[in-house]
Amino acid sequence: MKIRRITDEIEKYAKPELAVENDRPRIGLQVGWLDAECTGVVVCLDATLEVLEKAVGEGCNLVISHHPLIYHPLQKIDMEDGHARVIIYALKHGITIYSAHTNMDKSELGINRELIDMFDADYISNTEDCLFFARCDEITLRALTKKIAEKLGDNSVKYVGDGNKIVSKFCICSGGGGNAGDIKAAMAGGADCYISGDFAHHDYIFAQENEFPVIEFSHYSSEIIVEDLFEKILSVLEGLKIVKANEKRPFRTLEEL
Repeated sequence: MKIRRITDEIEKYAKPELAVENDRPRIGLQVGWLDAECTGVVVCLDATLEVLEKAVGEGCNLVISHHPLIYHPLQKIDMEDGHARVIIYALKHGITIYSAHTNMDKSELGINRELIDMFDADYISNTEDCLFFARCDEITLRALTKKIAEKLGDNSVKYVGDGNKIVSKFCICSGGGGNAGDIKAAMAGGADCYISGDFAHHDYIFAQENEFPVIEFSHYSSEIIVEDLFEKILSVLEGLKIVKANEKRPFRTLEEL
């Protein structure tokens, strides 16, 4: 089947118009040709050189990633640059790279909805900026943090705030939604805490000064589940070879050294 048939299936569930406005130019085709015949697909979080090498080894000429390979405008393609080498490798080996990013975050079968289910909560609503609100049984901030760490297998999870505070409604944004603006939106939406990744020091201070709890997971741990989601979506296409990249997180904690 044509690669376009496969990407069309992704777009049934992660419609391009769902993407955050400034992200729309980044989603979809990144490298390659949608009208090529597909020999198999590797699904992944990041289209790294290792993932592309796996695609070649598995005889697959399509890589579907969550994170766009080309996130910022390119000024040049220089072999000294590791990122550029990924693009060159893809072109050399005839690999098409396609990305579903914030449209997958906001999808009804998307990452944030999956996280809400994983954390034993019920979806309420979401915003244009991929902030999802959910209701859960009353639980302390400390216990919720521990649950999230266990569900994600992420021993880097941490929190800011009173560990004994009761949480019954939370706001969540997968990946890197750690910023003061989103914390304010979570507060305005009536959440008891905000859950996301990639908080900076000043975001911790903002949360602390406003006595509003935040829980931080690693960007990777909250979004690696996208491999399973892509596989679930594409499993309806009979005869399509689907390979999960089975990526490893790009950092280690002291416990792992």
